[in-house]
Amino acid sequence: MTDDIVLVTADSVRRDFVDAMSFLDGHDVLTGVTAGHYTRPSLAALQSSRVRAAVESKVIGPTLAEVLGEAGYTTIGLVPSAQADPTFDFDAGFEYYDNFMSGAGNPAKNRRSRFREYLGSFDLVRQVYRRVYPMAANMDDLPDDEEVLETAIEQFNDADGPRFLWVHLMGTHRPYGSGDDAIPNALDRTAEAAGGRHWFGSNEVSDAGHERIVSAYRDALGRADERIEQLLDALDSDPIFAFAADHGEELGEEGYYYHQGYRRRVADSLIQVPVVLDGIETLGERLSLLDIAPTLVAGVGLETPNAWQGTDLTSGRTEQTLTVAPWHEQATVCWQDFERKLIARDAEVSFQRGEETAAVSSSDVSADVEQQLKDLGYADAG
Repeated sequence: MTDDIVLVTADSVRRDFVDAMSFLDGHDVLTGVTAGHYTRPSLAALQSSRVRAAVESKVIGPTLAEVLGEAGYTTIGLVPSAQADPTFDFDAGFEYYDNFMSGAGNPAKNRRSRFREYLGSFDLVRQVYRRVYPMAANMDDLPDDEEVLETAIEQFNDADGPRFLWVHLMGTHRPYGSGDDAIPNALDRTAEAAGGRHWFGSNEVSDAGHERIVSAYRDALGRADERIEQLLDALDSDPIFAFAADHGEELGEEGYYYHQGYRRRVADSLIQVPVVLDGIETLGERLSLLDIAPTLVAGVGLETPNAWQGTDLTSGRTEQTLTVAPWHEQATVCWQDFERKLIARDAEVSFQRGEETAAVSSSDVSADVEQQLKDLGYADAG
């Protein structure tokens, strides 16, 4: 067994926009359905191949990295996002893991407000606050994708094989770039507030503003695509290559923009993402992101853990998918078989499998992690 594996995930890439990524689009692109509606529950479920990970919004072992590590792989994870903080066990199984959080900042600014958190537990209060003070995404504390990939190349090429590399790209996250590439702050805030036009007048994005957002989004996808190609060219082997997005993005559908976790939405534009599995023969054109871990493991000749719920696409097809969209103590749940789609909105959700039980709940995180999540455009860490 000598097959290296490279898994690249990118933030906020819609399945129907993959034509903006010419390198990826040149592969056999599958339609993936996410197990969560924003980064943390989605990537946790991908690494865990378990619905419970999406319900709890944290990684649950045995993980993809743990299985490969136990089989002798050198495991490297570079995921520049507070959503993938070790607080949520994203470092499980990795010999080298970095989510690039500075941990710096003004303690007074970052200190948690218990009163704000208490008020934030009420949906109506939180929605009013967000209408009055829509957030703008701030990526200043995160490294550029190019810097992350330089580290990834160095770590991979210096490591003993076989090697498993997971790298996540954030350049496709709103505001879709930096400097002149990014959408202006004022437009970002207007779009963030969209979808709530019944609150305090109109939050509509103009036609010109919409075109500016879509253009910046497509440009960001194109830059990420170029960097993925450069990454693979710079590695000292020809690895099995997998790509997936953590979730999609809303670009004005039903008046909504972005992937706003507190809305618990499961529109196709949010949960349908492009997936590439290059170097492995697979069955079917559609899958759940739960299937990626077992397919990669089976593709290098290893047995998949019994606890995993995804399908090994080297020997079977995915006939139905489940997406859990948790926020605070409620979640929207979406089941589909690619012909029918059933949705239970904003329900109290619990999970049970054998003796395992889990329930949707808020996460208690440090002030640093909470501030990083807010900087990405999330109202709170829930």
